[in-house]
Amino acid sequence: MFVGLLEWDVPLARFVHSLYPPAVSVPHPWLVLFSDLGDRLGKGESLALLSLLLLAVGYGFTDQQWKDAGRQSLIAHGLVAVVATILKHTIGRPRPKFIDTSHFEFSPAAGSGWDSFPSGHASASFAVATVLAAKFPRARWPLFAVAVAIAASRVVRGSHYPTDVAGGAVLGCVMGMIAVHPWGEWWTAARNSVCRIAPFFAVTFAFVWTVTQLPSKGWLTQSLLCGGGALTLAGLAGHVAWRLRPSWRPAWLSGSLARALMGLGLGMTTGSLLVTTVALLVCVAHWLEGLDGQDLPMADVLVGGWTGVAEGLFVAAVLLMLVASYFLKGLVPM
Repeated sequence: MFVGLLEWDVPLARFVHSLYPPAVSVPHPWLVLFSDLGDRLGKGESLALLSLLLLAVGYGFTDQQWKDAGRQSLIAHGLVAVVATILKHTIGRPRPKFIDTSHFEFSPAAGSGWDSFPSGHASASFAVATVLAAKFPRARWPLFAVAVAIAASRVVRGSHYPTDVAGGAVLGCVMGMIAVHPWGEWWTAARNSVCRIAPFFAVTFAFVWTVTQLPSKGWLTQSLLCGGGALTLAGLAGHVAWRLRPSWRPAWLSGSLARALMGLGLGMTTGSLLVTTVALLVCVAHWLEGLDGQDLPMADVLVGGWTGVAEGLFVAAVLLMLVASYFLKGLVPM
């Protein structure tokens, strides 16, 4: 996936540069606002202050959950700061502002400006978001949405390449999971975190590929498009049957297999063999993970009126992604 993203690093950096007018002009206010807000929220001082506030609330109200959230988010922030700093100066990748004079040259320990990979803002934001999502599961989606926005703002600001923020996000999630679990389980925590975040990065990779690559009329591309659509619909039908009507499904169909079929099908609809391969690897890993007997149908764990509503929203989301994969191709060609 990172190999594929590397192809867009310089084109996307130049595209971002084109969004900003010459120095004598005033940039678009919304662009500046998003860039500045992400920069401030993702700073180490802001995230450390957030952790200290959580600690203060925990001690003030004698709430162990808030104490743990503050303490473990500080630990995650410290871990990711150390590891990211070492990687930055060991790899020595130039920031996007140097793309006109250096393409992909690396200069370890070269100093300021040669510390692009990984993004410190992205890694710290995802580290803190991972800890807080583990402590406050109901808020996990808003937390990660803020982390994604901070990471995206670093690309929009022209401070990092897409692979810088992707690498920072992976590093942050891994360090966050390590901070949440006991130290003796650090390897298991790191492995599980990579497995959990892989689908989200695969989806991001597929989306970026879809909107930046013009559609091809080749037989391989067309075969992937047709086969991907059919596989997605088949997996979706199996998922609905597994979740709501277990008696309708064959014994060999599990929820993890149905989701794997949907994921692989959506990856195929990009028309890219590389994206399809990434989707296949991620789907196989999650399918194997779901063979441990913990994959229970919704009919066994959730009853009531919200069951149908949740499934309806999920089906609508999958169908929307399927339609978007066909109609958004080449929207922003690189």
